[in-house]
Amino acid sequence: MRARPARISPQWRGRLLGGVALAAVGFGAAALFDFGPRPVPYALWSLIALATAWLVLDSANVPLTSWRSGLPPPSDRVDQASSDLRILTGHRQASQPSEALRERLVALARARDPDLAEALRLELDPVRRLSPADVDRILTRIEEIRD
Repeated sequence: MRARPARISPQWRGRLLGGVALAAVGFGAAALFDFGPRPVPYALWSLIALATAWLVLDSANVPLTSWRSGLPPPSDRVDQASSDLRILTGHRQASQPSEALRERLVALARARDPDLAEALRLELDPVRRLSPADVDRILTRIEEIRD
């Protein structure tokens, strides 16, 4: 299979031809004024100067960068984790257990599996105080759905 020759865009073709013409005129002027230019260093210098000029011209047309400042929105998992911790602490410290822990556990289960959420709702239906071992067991059941 024969490789297809690379095509040069019209913009770059014009740049290359203009650069070669500019370098040739500069070399002729240096020779005319008896500066004694050497061809290889002059060609290298011309290449570096033209590449720098093209880089500056190409970057001049780029739109300005706009920076966003400020803090991220407060909808991070950190707020949810502290809310979960408050629910757990409130459940353990309250004189009468509330439905908050049950609703949070059911919501976690619903995000993974609606059938498990319904089973947990029925299992936790009479509001009662859950031990840390019970909460751990329920969370383990919810996490096993993920795996």
